[in-house]
Order: sequence, then C-alpha cells, then structure tokens
Amino acid sequence: MSAIDLKNSRILITNDDGYFSPGINLLKSIVETFSNDVWIVAPEFEKSGASHALSFTSDLNLKEQGEKIFSVNGTPGDCVAIALDRVLKDKRPDILLSGVNSGCNIGEDTTYSGTIAGAMEGIMRKVPSISISQNYESGKKDQIKWDATNHFFPEIFEKLSKIGWQEDTFININFPHCEPSNVKGIEITTQGNRDSDDLIIYEKERNIFRFGLRRRAEEHGNKLGVTQNKRVPGFMTDVEAIANHYISITPMHIDLTHENSLIRLKEGLN
Repeated sequence: MSAIDLKNSRILITNDDGYFSPGINLLKSIVETFSNDVWIVAPEFEKSGASHALSFTSDLNLKEQGEKIFSVNGTPGDCVAIALDRVLKDKRPDILLSGVNSGCNIGEDTTYSGTIAGAMEGIMRKVPSISISQNYESGKKDQIKWDATNHFFPEIFEKLSKIGWQEDTFININFPHCEPSNVKGIEITTQGNRDSDDLIIYEKERNIFRFGLRRRAEEHGNKLGVTQNKRVPGFMTDVEAIANHYISITPMHIDLTHENSLIRLKEGLN
C-alpha cells in the first residue's frame, strides 16, 4: 500500500461501542486535525463482542445523527459495509479507523472484538484500516483515561500514513493504561494470549445467562497475565507490551491457516 495523503483524504470511522461513545468522539477530534472529510458510520447501540458478524436475518436501519455522522442498528461489519456501499458510494474512503475502543484488544480479544472486525471488513473491501483501543484499570470501565491515546495517536497515525503497509493487512494499535509520561515507548508486536480466562458467565435466573469480562466487573480481575504463545525472536507480544506500559502495534491479517500443520496433515491424511 502506498502512502496516504491525509490532508486530502476521506476518512471513515467506526467502532463497536456506539456512535455516541467517548472513544469515537476522541478519534473524530484527532483525525479532524488532519482532514476535513471525516465520516462516522457506527452502531446505534453498543456491539462489544460482536466479532465479525453480519446481520443476514434482520433489517438494518441507517439513521443520520448529525453532519457526516450515521448510525446503523447492527454490527461494526454491517456499518462498514453500508458505509462503503451506500453512504460513501460517491467516493470511497482512503482510510478506515475503528475505535477508539474502551478496553484493549490484544491476544484472544481479537477473535471476539467488534473493533477488530471493523478493520477486517475494511481490508476485505480494499480500504486501508487501523483498529485503536485504550486499556483501562480492571473494574473501572467508567473511569477510562484516554490521555495516552490522545497524546500519541496523532503522531503514530501520521507516520503510518506515510510508510504504508500491505493491502491485505490491518494495523491493530493498543494504548496502555498509564499517563503519557509513563509510556515506555512503542513496540511492534505479535499477537499473544493470556494465561487466564477473562470470560465470566452469569446466571441471572434459572437457565438465563449473560456473558461478562472480569476486567470490567472486578477491580482485581484479569491483570492481562503472561503470554503463552511462541515468541517471534526480537518482538514482544501485544499482551506483554500492554502489561509493561508500551504502546502495542500489531500488523494482522485474516488468513487463519496454521502453516506448520499443512505438511503433517497432508502426509497423515493422504
């Protein structure tokens, strides 16, 4: 992918927290310093954990919520598809930004995340895409400090737009929970995974359940843990980076093939 001229770019923003969320408003205010052609098409209601779902069995209602701001009563994937095929059909965006999510999207989070899915839908439709997330202190989702994102994302965004990245890849950025002065630096990372399960299942009534995350519900919940993945020499995992107050930048793609298993399976099954 070639460099992007942000000053003359059309920028599309989506998320999974809703078009009204603090993170998306922060992102809009940041990118409007680069371009005057910034659009939001995001879920009407929070869609955290929606992953890369599309709403095939329900009607989708597109609503104009303000100048260049639209909501869809669906998933982030729905929002990106409708944005590209309907809202911005006269001129496709030059770049798509998904976030800023309330909470990090690292390790196994990436398989659940609607924020990640927004960026996935973007690259599937040949739009350069970045997902952005801000970590917070366990149990204090209502007290998120956005300072690290606000301070560092503008420079990172500008640099990424100049160097570019492969067209089948999106960039996943996570900011640590700390003051900007305590951020240790930027790490280019691989995807890790935690050594503990973050998922909680509540039984509200007999046979009626609801999912939750320890980091949201418990003040001393999941502290990110340590990574168990095979490391790539010279690179931290995203889990390690965030736990140690680094900004994590991970290039990701949709191909889920486990290459090391190909030959073994071919030999064993043929």
